[in-house]
Parts: sequence; C-alpha cells; structure tokens
Amino acid sequence: MGENGVQDDESPMHLVWVSSFYIDRCEVTVGGWREIIKWAESNGYEFSLKQNYPQTGPSYFKESLPTEFPMNMINWYDAVKWCNARSEYHGRKPVYYTSSNKDEVYRSGELEISESFVDWFASGYRLPTEAEWEKAARGTIAGMQYPWGNSLDGSIANYKLSGDPFDDATTPVGYYNGKQQIQYRLNSLGGERQKAKDRANIYGLYDVVGNVSEWCWDWYDADWYHNSESTSENTHGPNLTYGSTSNSMKVHRGGGFKNGPSSSEGEPLRLAFRHVEYPDESKKSIGLRCVRSDLEDALWFDADSYHSYSPSVEQSSTGKWYQLNWFGFYFQPDHNSDWIFHAEFGWIFPSRTGGSYNNWIYFPKAGWLWTSKLAFPYFYHYDDKNWYKYLGITSHPKSFQRYSDKQRFNWNAAF
Repeated sequence: MGENGVQDDESPMHLVWVSSFYIDRCEVTVGGWREIIKWAESNGYEFSLKQNYPQTGPSYFKESLPTEFPMNMINWYDAVKWCNARSEYHGRKPVYYTSSNKDEVYRSGELEISESFVDWFASGYRLPTEAEWEKAARGTIAGMQYPWGNSLDGSIANYKLSGDPFDDATTPVGYYNGKQQIQYRLNSLGGERQKAKDRANIYGLYDVVGNVSEWCWDWYDADWYHNSESTSENTHGPNLTYGSTSNSMKVHRGGGFKNGPSSSEGEPLRLAFRHVEYPDESKKSIGLRCVRSDLEDALWFDADSYHSYSPSVEQSSTGKWYQLNWFGFYFQPDHNSDWIFHAEFGWIFPSRTGGSYNNWIYFPKAGWLWTSKLAFPYFYHYDDKNWYKYLGITSHPKSFQRYSDKQRFNWNAAF
C-alpha cells in the first residue's frame, strides 16, 4: 500500500493484510442510488438536499440512460446512510449505528461516527477502508501506479482532457469496456491514438481510475502511514473518537474527471494518491463504490421477540416466539435445532446461508423453496423450477398458486 517518493502522505510503502470482501464492480449509478432512496425515505431515512441534484449523463447519448452515470453530489454522511439503507432493503444487517451500543441504525443527521459505532462483523454494505479500496483497485499488481502498469492515456480512463465524448463530465459506469469512443481534440492527451481495449482491472472493476473519486471510511491523517497501527491487520485507519473530529476530513480515492495526470498536481489519478474532503461537502466529482465483508448474518437477525404470542399449536420443546415483519410468527426451540415452527407453515428448515437475504427453506411436503425479504410472498420451487405465490391462511386449504398455470395447491398435499 502507498508509494514512495511522490506525495509525503503516501509513504512509506507498506504491507497490509485485509480479510476477503466483496466490492461493487462499478461505481454506484444515479439510478441505483435512486432505487434505494425511494425505499429509504419512506422508512425513516433522511438525506441532504444536494443529493437530489446529481450530474447525470446527456440525453443525446443513446447508448446508456442518463441514470447509468455514476452518482455524485453526495456527502460522506449521505453515502454512509445510503449503505445502511441498501443493507436494510436487501435484508442484510446494517453496519453503521448512532452509538457504540449499536442499538440504533444510523438513518438521519450528520453524525461523525467513530469506529466503535460500526459493526464490522455484519454482512451489510459499507464504504471501503482505504486499505480495502487500494487492494481492490490494484488487483494482483503491486508497486505500480495504475492497475495496468505505470502509464496512462485517454483510452484507459475518464479524466481531464482525456478525449472522451464527455470531457469535463462523467462517463457511463463501465464505459471503458473495449467499445469506448475517444475523440481527437487539440487539447486531449493522446487517447485517440490508442486502440480501445477493455480496461477493467484484474478483479473486473471499472473506473478505479478517474470518472468519479470514491468515498472511503477512513479519517485523514497525513502521517498515518508512519504510525505502526497502519500496518495492523484489517486496519480501519485513524480511530478518532466521537467529538474529536471537528474540522477533520475524510479520504476519497481513485481521482475523477476533473483530475489530470500532471506531476505538478501530484499525479492525482495514481492508485496511491490520497484525496481528502470535508465529510459534509458534496461535489460532482465524488461518488461511491460499496463493499461487503465476506460474512453472513445470523438467520433472521432482525426478528423481534414476541412473548405474548401463543397460538394453539402443539409443540413439546421450550423456546421463544419471534415475529419477522415480512415472514410472520415462528417458534425457535431452545435446544440446538435448525428446525423452526412457523405459525402458518408448520415445521420448516431454513438454510442459514445468507440470513434474511437468501433463504432456501425446506418444507417437508414441498421440498426446497427459495424466498427473501424482497420476494415474499413468492417462493421459487427447487424441483420444478417454478414460482409459487403464497395466498395466505385465509385461502386455506388452497394456499399456494403456481405461476405457470395458476393451479392452486394445498400446503399439506405433496406437490
């Protein structure tokens, strides 16, 4: 991580260990942002006004929708809250909270959260740490200035005067896929002389150089790489305590369409360059790319205990009733069992892979069915490769309807 001999805050170059993680292949688009915002703002989230006015793509460009350009005009706080909203939307456990107790999800305001407010073991979406960003951007090529080596031209990335049709603006995400158009201009920087190639890095990531710079989790400390903690495993950067962050800045990485490769500017498109900005600033040249830790949440982590629920069902074991707002009431035995008793479905066996996001559930009379927070009341049948809609207990005894032929099935009868 880092680079020697260029910018003081990038040195010394050092080794860092990061655990495996997932990362968005492209920067979050305007359309992707708005999809989550639509849900979030009706579920207790609040965002700044500037995020309503991002720069989108030109309407005359017909190969991509205007909303397929990277999201921008978002401050750091909005980016963090949006990550939480994306997690909740997909049924994953949110990462950012309003205190170290982690009992209230961060959904509103501009809270300068400290490292202790973060659930690093949740599977939800979050901003990458500087170390994670640089690892993902570099790929397997260490010690180079860019993912492709030590040279840069306009056929590779979107930056100031790079020669693409959108100069002084963003390109659609993933634009440099071998079909990019580079135009000759007297002030362009040579890209039009090159043959277009797919410029995803070795991990398949696009736009880690240029287009928009990307917010990271870390607070900025110019001397951080000289601190021995900067080489610790899974470093999260300087751990500024809550209340001590006044006038402090956040890191964003990758450079944007307003940056050039000039050495007089510090060559800000290099992978090692540490861009900084105040967390409440919104700019057209800063967006985000999300990561997820390579972890899984406990099954239905967000279910609420429901002590007063006592339907007339026979069950011989002790345990607790829970309510899952999208799936209903179920009983979890105290003993070590993966079977649960659902108030409407009876005894079922939910797979614990994916938590609330990805539920393969074994029903004794039907076999394996898939559903999720986003799909319910629809189920996908593993054996006959068909979708079924749960019609509810009011339709008993014909409570499921197959999509292909609209035939109804009694849950207690074999499919």
